[in-house]
Amino acid sequence: MPQTRLSNTIRTRSYQYAAAITAFLALAGLLVGKLEGAIVAAVFSILLILNSLFEKQRLLEKDPQKSLRRSSWTHITLLFLAAVSLLSATNSEYAASPWSFILPLLLLFFYPLKTALIATAIYSFCLVVILTQISDSAEKLELLINYMLCLALTAGFVYLREIKDQQLKPLRRTDNLTQASIKERLNDDLVKEIQRSEREGTELTVMALAIDDQGFDHIDAADHDVLLSKLGHVLHENLRAFDSYYRWKDHEFLIVFPYTNTQEGMKTAENLRVIAKDSLSDANMPITVSIGAASLNVGDNADSLLKKSLSALQQAQRRGQNRTRSYVDAETNTSKVRAATDTLG
Repeated sequence: MPQTRLSNTIRTRSYQYAAAITAFLALAGLLVGKLEGAIVAAVFSILLILNSLFEKQRLLEKDPQKSLRRSSWTHITLLFLAAVSLLSATNSEYAASPWSFILPLLLLFFYPLKTALIATAIYSFCLVVILTQISDSAEKLELLINYMLCLALTAGFVYLREIKDQQLKPLRRTDNLTQASIKERLNDDLVKEIQRSEREGTELTVMALAIDDQGFDHIDAADHDVLLSKLGHVLHENLRAFDSYYRWKDHEFLIVFPYTNTQEGMKTAENLRVIAKDSLSDANMPITVSIGAASLNVGDNADSLLKKSLSALQQAQRRGQNRTRSYVDAETNTSKVRAATDTLG
């Protein structure tokens, strides 16, 4: 099962289990006469069920853009929880303030780390201000201490998760978002391809492909993952079985084409450029890519071949973006510029 679909499946089940637990809390609140807490738990349970249904729908989507789209129910759920917990902190008559303990953990579950940390900092600041300046509840000190304890435990959990993620990173073979191979494998794989090409006397071309900044920088940061996932899908669907592609930087990829000379590589690059533009663009924003290609020559190694392809990509971007360039073309143009400069000098 692809990583994104596995993640959606796990999220769906997590929502279902959490909805069942909160529904039980709502029932328990009714039985002991805590009506406000029961209402909050019931509403929260309904919101979790709606999130679960949305995740199920995403599992059925074949379009990567739709399968990665963030649900508006996610934002509504967390805004609801933040609002009722802060309101409860200002007035001891409401019994929903303990919900503030789980909010940081939910933020880290729903959102990327950076976004979750910013949201947690804002919420924590608001809660501290309310408890120290506004609230007249006798239990406010206990609530503040318990919240800080839960926040510390959450921070410890996040730290351990990041450590584990860094430890497992060398074992990964593909990027979860784009399904491209990770850049750490590129050098070893390319060395093997160069050795095979020299041994068999066949051609080899490396391409550097990047989404042009003029489109990428003008879309919302929340849509960057969607765009990158779509580009990964385009590469997966339009490359040969023995071609390989790697996530180099944020929106930059390197592609290795065995048995491919410069002319064939440029033709393939142009086809990829057109397909990517058609797949990534919409009516409101054209999204384009630029591609630089370099073929294996005598004396080349993995490092020089990568540098040549990246140099050709930079030339394509400097000449207006949305175009393909080979390293031979880039080198020729650079020589002409130098010759003209020398003549003028």
